[in-house]
Amino acid sequence: MPTQAAQLVMLEARLRLLEDEREILRTLHTYGHAIDYGYEDAFVDCWVADGVLIWPGTGPIKGHASLRAVFRAHSHAPAAWHKHFMVEPFIRMDGARATADCMFARLDPYAEGPAIKSFGRYRDALIRCDDGRWRFTERLAEVEARRPGTTNTVSRDVVEAVEAGAKPAG
Repeated sequence: MPTQAAQLVMLEARLRLLEDEREILRTLHTYGHAIDYGYEDAFVDCWVADGVLIWPGTGPIKGHASLRAVFRAHSHAPAAWHKHFMVEPFIRMDGARATADCMFARLDPYAEGPAIKSFGRYRDALIRCDDGRWRFTERLAEVEARRPGTTNTVSRDVVEAVEAGAKPAG
């Protein structure tokens, strides 16, 4: 039987794992809330300074300035109502690094009522930062299906125009 000191060390390690997984979930959930409701600073804070976001049609979006530009080019409530849902996160821990795969769906309003615009999988790489927060080093959105007649919300040319100082539409 382990000593009391060894048991305490094991308990602390288990607690750290639970806390880390909880913080990773916080980052995953913050992304959806921020993009749907226009919480720009919270969105950008999901990434490390040189973090990368890859959406279909945009190519790699790297660093806080570019992430802020793509955020501004995306629609948000109340100008446009939509919901980003994230389900079934599969988190794999490796010390201060982690990967997470989770399924997503985006719900949008249509004339006949709300419906799924697209669904797919997020493939994430995260690190634990000095402040204890877990942030993306990379987020790849793999769109597996899209509602007929719909397109990407943000394209590379829009991202480049916003990065260059143009005001986003909407």
